[in-house]
Amino acid sequence: MATPRHGLGVAVLEGPLYAVGGHDGWSYLNTVERWDPIARTWSYVAPMSSMRSTAGVAVLGGRLYAVGGRDGSVCHRSIECYDPHTNKWSLLAPMNRRRGGVGPYQVTVANGFLYALGGHDCPASNPMVCRTETVERYDPATDTWTLICSLALGRDAIGCALLGDRLIVVGGYDGNHALKSVEEYDPVRNGWNELAPMAFARAGACVVAIPNVIPPAAQQPPPSATV
Repeated sequence: MATPRHGLGVAVLEGPLYAVGGHDGWSYLNTVERWDPIARTWSYVAPMSSMRSTAGVAVLGGRLYAVGGRDGSVCHRSIECYDPHTNKWSLLAPMNRRRGGVGPYQVTVANGFLYALGGHDCPASNPMVCRTETVERYDPATDTWTLICSLALGRDAIGCALLGDRLIVVGGYDGNHALKSVEEYDPVRNGWNELAPMAFARAGACVVAIPNVIPPAAQQPPPSATV
């Protein structure tokens, strides 16, 4: 990349990969870079309106969303949406809660909605920082956020993935300890279930759901048409 970044969000939109915000070791960033996998080059696109590190980044409906994050002074409620065809960011309805530390895996797309899970409400250096258990859902059709059933524990730096129609939340940090616990969200009943804990506590983990595909070598050949 042209700019060193940590705490950035990363997502793929219509082929290119986007590196969103972060911190370069000196300053919080609002800049965004795009990787063209065909030309194998990075280029800057339009910057966000706010500096954001540890923002949640996701793709929904052909748009790139940057949700929450922190700028060194405050954690944001705001959300921005990038249109790759106009190269412009637009501010959307803000969340109900400030969320920093949501990171790239705490904002997830499921069933046409955007979910923001957990996080913290002010920079970690603030002694009053609070890890939140709240979860909210964004409806792009109405540009509204709705608070839904909360997690059992307040946590940031979680891993999250969609498995079937369920959101799976893995590990995280509660302000004192990394966590082993795992929770599953059922959108039909708007409730969380506790699943078996991991063997090791993990904060900032990457979680990926892999489709259950039978390897070709394990598949049975079709029955012969001849006897």
